[in-house]
Amino acid sequence: MSYDRSAIERALSGTPLSLTLFSEIDSTNSEAKRTALGGGQAPALFLAEAQTAGRGRMGRSFFSPKDTGIYLSLLLKTDASLSDPITATTASAVAVRRAILAVTGISTGIKWVNDLYFRGKKVCGILAESFFLGDERYLIVGVGVNLSTAVFPEELSSVAGSLLSEPTDLRDALAAEIALRLYRMLTQTEPNGFLEDYRANSIVLGKPITYIQNGIFHEGIAEQIDEDGHLLVRHSDGTHALLASGEISLRIQNEGERQ
Repeated sequence: MSYDRSAIERALSGTPLSLTLFSEIDSTNSEAKRTALGGGQAPALFLAEAQTAGRGRMGRSFFSPKDTGIYLSLLLKTDASLSDPITATTASAVAVRRAILAVTGISTGIKWVNDLYFRGKKVCGILAESFFLGDERYLIVGVGVNLSTAVFPEELSSVAGSLLSEPTDLRDALAAEIALRLYRMLTQTEPNGFLEDYRANSIVLGKPITYIQNGIFHEGIAEQIDEDGHLLVRHSDGTHALLASGEISLRIQNEGERQ
């Protein structure tokens, strides 16, 4: 079922966002960057029915089948306050969580740094990228939501899930709500306090975790998320590590979840 352009544009009418819809695209994040490099308009929203090369963090792919998910990217010119990818990702996770709750009534948990989980499985991934064009700084935030995807590739079937078990007519409303809340959050018009919300809905804090950094295996307790969205981990010998690198792979012990 195709998106209803008029319904989404009505929902976004209070913002300056332009909307570009695709039946299929390689990646909405890639299209957003191509648009910026080509001198296109920002702020802008790119929304696709399907992606053939959906992108996740650390070079991973994001499974993006037609009609059962929401795949969108927001392109903004931005200042330094939310242009750091970790800060932008943290803020965006809260915005998307709030949108899902508002439209579906479903409460998701946040797995540091960029995933939303429901019933123990990943239902949403977020990819934030920033770059300069001349003196202007741009931010792209991509969001992929498994809304009613029922079948996943074998390698994802144990970790990926969906918000709903059946197709739904909520897709237009949820796509618009996610875009609206992202825009408000990232342009500082959403109410402050997103870090408190992020921490309160974390599924990592207080849990024993393992992580790999620079090829070395570590384990400890996820103790705190600081004001920059970094994760503080306490090791068994009493030492601490502050995790921020995009090259970190993290597991919550005994749950088989991988970021």
